[in-house]
Amino acid sequence: MSIEDNKRIVQEFCHHFRTSNADGLIDGMTEDATWWVNGKPHLFSSAGTKTKAEAASMFRNMFSAYKNGLDMKIINMIGEGDSVAAEARSQATTKSGKIYENEYFILFKVRDGKISLVREYTDLMHVQETVG
Repeated sequence: MSIEDNKRIVQEFCHHFRTSNADGLIDGMTEDATWWVNGKPHLFSSAGTKTKAEAASMFRNMFSAYKNGLDMKIINMIGEGDSVAAEARSQATTKSGKIYENEYFILFKVRDGKISLVREYTDLMHVQETVG
């Protein structure tokens, strides 16, 4: 696949956050995909490396906290080979009425038209304060 194809795949994948489409995210990942989030796993439950099944659980828990999905906007994206790096911002309102806004740097690896690896850097303190 071309770099432009990989960027399109990442954009389509991130669109599933906006619609709270956990199944779309899961279907967009390879069977052996991993999702890593910065932070100490003993301090933040979302930190560390997750399997596809663990990531699916993480998505469903996350979406259950929001009123209308997580508006994930890609601000900048570059690609090389099978890698796509994206700078993104998100916004959501929790069911308790709190405003969640975060910034991310995410490295995606694409294989055979699906996401095979994610490395997400974000502000986990804000996640904890807003979503819990």
